[in-house]
Amino acid sequence: MAKMSIIFDGFKDLAADIDRAGGDLKTAVDDALVQTQELIQSNLNSAAAVYASKGRKGYATGKMYGTIINDHAVSWSGAIATVDVGFRISDDGGWHSIFIMYGTAKMSKDIAVFNAIKGTATKNAIAKLQEEVMMNYLKLGGK
Repeated sequence: MAKMSIIFDGFKDLAADIDRAGGDLKTAVDDALVQTQELIQSNLNSAAAVYASKGRKGYATGKMYGTIINDHAVSWSGAIATVDVGFRISDDGGWHSIFIMYGTAKMSKDIAVFNAIKGTATKNAIAKLQEEVMMNYLKLGGK
């Protein structure tokens, strides 16, 4: 499991603008993080689909696919908001994701699964999505 937060440049300025407009910054951040989680979940559902039934490369049992995080719970700790993304490691089969994502001495990593969470294209898509969500809240007068 990984944690995701707001990652685009200029967030502080945009957050201040939403706050000045009288908007609910917490709702805007929650919405941006929920959409981030949905994007990563969709990426993983596509990239890890090969592991849905019997696995691949003989190392996975097929249970890993069922551990993809699909809840949209945003956690706040003071002024820091995060959402869980990736796989539930503690669930049966979830630990396989570590070996699939990063590889082992005998097996290379599955680049599609790795990129679904940590790839440059995913990071860029997340930054663009989050900025669009926050800009939308600003355009709506913070609502």
